[in-house]
Amino acid sequence: MAELEDKEQQALSTFSIARYQQGKSFPVDDVVAREEPLEIRLNGRSLVYLMRLPGDDILLAAGFCLSEGLIGERKQIELIQQCVQGEFAGMASSIAGDRANPVPGVADPGNLVEIKAKLLEGADRFVVARVVRTGCGGADLDREVDLSGVKVESDVIFSTEVVQSAPDALLAGQEIFKASGGTHGAGLFDRHGRMLVVKEDVGRHNAVDKALGFLLMSQESPTDKGLILSGRLSYEMVLKAARAGVPLVCSVSAPTALGIEVGVRTGVTTVGFLRGAGFNVYSHPARVGGS
Repeated sequence: MAELEDKEQQALSTFSIARYQQGKSFPVDDVVAREEPLEIRLNGRSLVYLMRLPGDDILLAAGFCLSEGLIGERKQIELIQQCVQGEFAGMASSIAGDRANPVPGVADPGNLVEIKAKLLEGADRFVVARVVRTGCGGADLDREVDLSGVKVESDVIFSTEVVQSAPDALLAGQEIFKASGGTHGAGLFDRHGRMLVVKEDVGRHNAVDKALGFLLMSQESPTDKGLILSGRLSYEMVLKAARAGVPLVCSVSAPTALGIEVGVRTGVTTVGFLRGAGFNVYSHPARVGGS
């Protein structure tokens, strides 16, 4: 295997395994995506513990705060920094089921991001820090489906050619996936089809938050951007985009009914089954067309 780049070395591990083909086994080295904890502290208090692919932790933390409705603009962040160690609820407390009283343990160096920020009204719903495992969002269903105040206003139009080019552009930027086959991807593109950034993670929510964190920290306008996902269009994915002000969310996979409903109510255009020459538009189709 070719020499891995620094980012890939941080995100990948190699294991000696037994591979079976046609009923016979043989030893090989296999490259696997890493999954490690990250603590995010907001204004001196533990906000959340995420299981994530190491790398882009500043963007992940910033994007999480944006997509969870805690902040709305870059200028609200007064300080954001990665620190040498954090605390994480270890496996023993998780297995014991005592999630209300986790046993803190020392995380690896760099597994803590501290943020000081002026929060939006109602951002106090994160009263107790939550452990968010791979594949799970940090959502509180009773609160998340309250969409009051979440509305995307944009008259941008994406051509069908731009929409159809997004999956290939996403895959082209998924270097960790190409090496391991073990990550989700999220990419941001503009109305001209230029892919601004592709981010990867073992958790699809994290991949989206990393991409949205890039959008926030770069202070790019969200109103002419589209988000392309490798996973399904669940309501959390659509709501994250809506809170960030992104008017178009596309996926190579299927939407959920609640994902479509969130798109309808928040003004987000949702596109699913974006494969080959076809796709479905489930909400606000006027943004797709033109040339």
